[in-house]
Amino acid sequence: MSCGDPHEVDCREVLSEVYFYLDAECADARRAIIRQHLDECTPCLREFGIEQEVRALVQRCCRQEVAPNGLKDRLRAKLSDLDFPR
Repeated sequence: MSCGDPHEVDCREVLSEVYFYLDAECADARRAIIRQHLDECTPCLREFGIEQEVRALVQRCCRQEVAPNGLKDRLRAKLSDLDFPR
């Protein structure tokens, strides 16, 4: 996705990092860059809002669920193999 307007960081890059941003799993400097982009880009802000709503819905619906032991470590290992920007 791209809104067509020039930004310091491309829309696709911002949206690919939205979960890192939501989870505060990126550096403060990177969070500031993403926040600035979201403040300037209505389409990305809208998409970010959808992601927040999905996350809130999952949390409400799955509040009582417990992940199997080791799942978090396995997911982190798989994600690091995919070379996502952080």
